[in-house]
Amino acid sequence: MSQPVHDLQQLIASQRPVSGRVVAVTGGMVRVATAQGVMEVSGSGLAVGERVVVRDGKAARIQGQQTVPVHFV
Repeated sequence: MSQPVHDLQQLIASQRPVSGRVVAVTGGMVRVATAQGVMEVSGSGLAVGERVVVRDGKAARIQGQQTVPVHFV
């Protein structure tokens, strides 16, 4: 027999921060590619290609990240 409180605790405990890379930005929504797949979460001030961490449905830039120069030949 299932115990709803125990099931809810398991669901909450299994939600860990996930890191990924921004693949699309539309308004206030951001698509992030992670090892588990693509997820759409809220986020602002982010650009395509930035590394982010996703917590509680929100994307935040990973601290200490520096932009890598892109050279066109």
